[in-house]
Amino acid sequence: MNWKTLFNPFLKFDEKKLLIAGILFFILNIFASYYTDSINDSIFHYSGLEENQTIWEVVKTNSLSYLLAIAVIFILGKILNSKTRFIDILNTVLISQIPLIIIILVNELPFYKKALENHSENIGTPEKILFWDMAVLTFGGFISLSILIYSIVLYYNGFKTATNIKKWQHIVLFALISFLTTIVSQIIF
Repeated sequence: MNWKTLFNPFLKFDEKKLLIAGILFFILNIFASYYTDSINDSIFHYSGLEENQTIWEVVKTNSLSYLLAIAVIFILGKILNSKTRFIDILNTVLISQIPLIIIILVNELPFYKKALENHSENIGTPEKILFWDMAVLTFGGFISLSILIYSIVLYYNGFKTATNIKKWQHIVLFALISFLTTIVSQIIF
């Protein structure tokens, strides 16, 4: 495996294998979200669960946020290239979300949660914030940001591969539509 495969697995792997991997990780995402009291209210965004939410509510919200993203970028893909296939767009969304599971798990590490709690308690008195807590939160933020960027790269490369877009106007339109879809999804769900 080389760097190109790491950043664009859509070129190397069969769409059926990608679909199976995407579905398996989608199911893992649901359980990880439920057990960490979070919910995937849009692609690239997790929120805290409301009290007494069931796993079925997590399934519903996570599924609807994915379906909205899939529908919107499939329509955009068809507009930009009439030969865009649904399975390629489906794989784009499913595969691009796999790295985000790591963010959920990082946020659940006991020392990270403790550092976040200490930071929140002392936010009004910066002199009481411990160096170790700031170091842990900074490192966790760096890891989360790196993973988010990688996820966005997968999302972009998957869409680019599925639609064969090359014009900068199409890329800007894709970025704008994706951003708006993420915000709308958070508002709706």
